[in-house]
Amino acid sequence: MSREIRQRLCARFSTSVKADLACLRDDCFLLWSNDFFMKDDCSAPEQSTSEQLESLLSALGSEPICARGFTALARLHVNWIDVQAPDQMGDSERELTLWTAQPFPDLHEKPTDGWRQRYRADMDVAVRLSEALHAGRLTFAWRPVVNAYASASMLYREARPEVLPCPGQQTSLAPEVFLPCLQRLGLTRAFDRLVVREVIDALRHQPLAKLGVSLFAQSARIDHWWGSVLATLKSSPELASRLTVEISDSMAFSSLQPVRDFCARLRSLGCRIAIKDFGAGRGNLAAAQACRPDIIKLDASFVRRARESEWGGECLRDMLTLCGHLAAYVVVDGVEREDDLGVALDAGVQWVQGYHMRGTEGPARPAAPLNSMQRSLA
Repeated sequence: MSREIRQRLCARFSTSVKADLACLRDDCFLLWSNDFFMKDDCSAPEQSTSEQLESLLSALGSEPICARGFTALARLHVNWIDVQAPDQMGDSERELTLWTAQPFPDLHEKPTDGWRQRYRADMDVAVRLSEALHAGRLTFAWRPVVNAYASASMLYREARPEVLPCPGQQTSLAPEVFLPCLQRLGLTRAFDRLVVREVIDALRHQPLAKLGVSLFAQSARIDHWWGSVLATLKSSPELASRLTVEISDSMAFSSLQPVRDFCARLRSLGCRIAIKDFGAGRGNLAAAQACRPDIIKLDASFVRRARESEWGGECLRDMLTLCGHLAAYVVVDGVEREDDLGVALDAGVQWVQGYHMRGTEGPARPAAPLNSMQRSLA
């Protein structure tokens, strides 16, 4: 993996391997900014440093890497540091610089029994997803958040990414399959970035639409993966004002501070913030307090329990009261049947989401074919 990444660096971003590139162990490279890098197709002069580094990540991770019969995607990290010119640094200074440039290890990632088999199975799914994205088979279904008393009134429509089957095939990858795989592999950032860019493009083509996009908690941090998205939202406040960013999987919040900073940045640009699957995990309350969401979406299990018992109905009403103190809008997800809607109405819900409300959905929109800037799952 490391040799292939090094070759890609040399081929596209280095004028002289000896002068522009240094490496430590096999998993960390130091690339000095040079004329060749600045003239690369994906590093236009008008781009910010963050956008240029985002382009670097996209180019390096644009294709899976094959070795010894196994195909995998690399998880990449990049940062910008100020150092002396390479000809002014000795070997020891380079080594020290490389050590300080490395990201801190994720102490929450602990190998478990059978991790090799799970890794291979997850990576097989991730590679299949990468191939589907290259083939332009990404599409969206739009799940509306509607007023329980007037279904024609929508708060926004959430984009649900789906993958179309290959020609001649009846089945394809379901989000319930590939999204958990990306999460376990730590490969959510590039996929979430791609989905956000597509949703922003949909906002451009639908001037009156209000759309939402769901991100994994591990993607919700300010880093160079988001350079172009943040620049777009800053320059186009009319798009940001119609975008709701949902943060899902709050159980995986290894640290609240990066998520808090991410939400604060998006809110400052005009986006609305939603916490998804609230009540499903122990970290939900802390996440809501950190992110200060505009919208809280209750986990679908609350509707199912309320449907089944009086105690479940009391739980739903209590959660609605709690969430009403934490956010301006409270949404009950999981309204799958007619009686689910009745249960929600009895509990005093105003906003609902679920397959029973699909009558107000717009048609699924195939994503545009991916260009070299977007072809990344690294």
